[in-house]
Amino acid sequence: MRKTALKNWFSRVFTRDINLPKNTLLYLFFSMLSITIVAEAFLFEYTISTGGVLNVGLEVYALLIILAVSFLISGIIVDFIKNKTYYFNITLLICIIGIFLSAFPIFYYLGLLIVLLTVPQLVVLWFTIFVHETNILNRGRLAAYLLILGFSLGFVSILFIIFDFLYIFLGILELGIFVIIYRYSREYRYIETKNRLKSDKKYLKIIIEKHFFRYSTSFFILSFVLGDLLARYSFDVDLFIYAIASFLYLIAAGCFLDNIGRKTSIVLGILVVSFFLISYGSFVESDYIFGMPRKTLLSIHYGFSLLPLLLAIFTISGDFSTERGNLKFRGRINGFFMALLFFGAIIGFTFSRWIIDMYDRFPAFQEFLPNFPNLLNGFILVILLVWMMAMKEFLVSKEKKWADSIKNIIIFNKNGICLYNYSFEQKDVFKGEADETEFDEDLVAGAFSGVITIISEITHTKRQIRQIQKEGATLLFTYGKFHIAALIVSMDLPVLFKKLDDFSRDFERKFSKELKKFQGNVSHFEPTKFLIIKYFSKKYDDFME
Repeated sequence: MRKTALKNWFSRVFTRDINLPKNTLLYLFFSMLSITIVAEAFLFEYTISTGGVLNVGLEVYALLIILAVSFLISGIIVDFIKNKTYYFNITLLICIIGIFLSAFPIFYYLGLLIVLLTVPQLVVLWFTIFVHETNILNRGRLAAYLLILGFSLGFVSILFIIFDFLYIFLGILELGIFVIIYRYSREYRYIETKNRLKSDKKYLKIIIEKHFFRYSTSFFILSFVLGDLLARYSFDVDLFIYAIASFLYLIAAGCFLDNIGRKTSIVLGILVVSFFLISYGSFVESDYIFGMPRKTLLSIHYGFSLLPLLLAIFTISGDFSTERGNLKFRGRINGFFMALLFFGAIIGFTFSRWIIDMYDRFPAFQEFLPNFPNLLNGFILVILLVWMMAMKEFLVSKEKKWADSIKNIIIFNKNGICLYNYSFEQKDVFKGEADETEFDEDLVAGAFSGVITIISEITHTKRQIRQIQKEGATLLFTYGKFHIAALIVSMDLPVLFKKLDDFSRDFERKFSKELKKFQGNVSHFEPTKFLIIKYFSKKYDDFME
């Protein structure tokens, strides 16, 4: 019993709702790996060349500003690209060319510029593909797991930087990963449709909306504090301790984001960062803090700050860009959040350096305002906590009720014959009860099939109808090669579309032979109850009771 309870707890916390197809998951992993290897290589190169100390000149400011602006522009470009996977492949190939060029001193800056212009596009493209394949119930953990795998394996890039003669092999490695990505892109494609992107919303209206503005402002302030941290303490860390702290905290943060909500998780994250920041600044003259060397504590502090902030941005911007009216601006939303990360860090770094310079020039300030930078950061974080606490958990509150909103599911073939149906309101398939509904299933299935056909004829289009709304209920449709699945719900939630699509894909795969050779015997589809358990069960809520 205890073993079963532990297994259920582990499943609920770490793997619940994570059911991406193998090809999709591998495509996301290798595309993330290709980005992180490039990013870490250039970060290692700069860190090693400066001895771990941020000797920032105008050229670094220029590069960071180029990156921030590139994210803004990349978001606009990506939103106009329909075939995301194909464009990702082309952009990655251009980035690899930039890496090869940077291996030759004469072309170094040209290669670096190409990399700087393509990496933001790759990040935004990866984000749009990732968000398309995830939902609000699994996005935090999946992003955390992929970031951990990508950045941990990306550490191999340090070899190409330490040993100069190996640098050319960085491009060869990236080329090899490109071949793998291209292979999986033949199995998995993400091509956006104009019909799904129809929206009356304006981009400016979205980013000034109250909840969006609160979250974006919060990330900007956190980036400002991060920039100040880099200016005062540099990035002189123990890479091993930093990596361990980052990866453990990423797992915890991803699970918290999905299991207890976005706002609560970010508030807890701010409290953790505040603890490290105040502790490190309070023991200015001490070599040890809480029994740990200062460098160790700083390494943990950065581990709890850098990648978790990126995880929060991917998760929150993903949540915003899955709302119906925002799909059209998915790339721009992520590009905006990423640009805020860079602009906030630049402004925080510059402001901190200015304050430090003022204290050096005018020592009297130390007597008038002692330890002002730490006091300022503490004040900023307190204001940020109050700002966040006043927010509603609006993104998760509705989506968490997905299980209560589903009423019926009906699976039928293109001829209108019902293959399987289940009523979530009347029976409980999860406890082994009968799964027949009280209405005439073939009549309803035939009616659905007829409505879909009639609407296609009236509109003179081959586009498949995805949704029909009626007061008190919404019909969601998804289409396989040999079947159609209809989900009747009380709330129109993006997560339900995603679950229905995943269910339909699994149904088509599991019963491919029966569907192709269907001759009227629906008893072959009785195991569908196990797919319903997999995708629509409330069992995880039972574990929490």
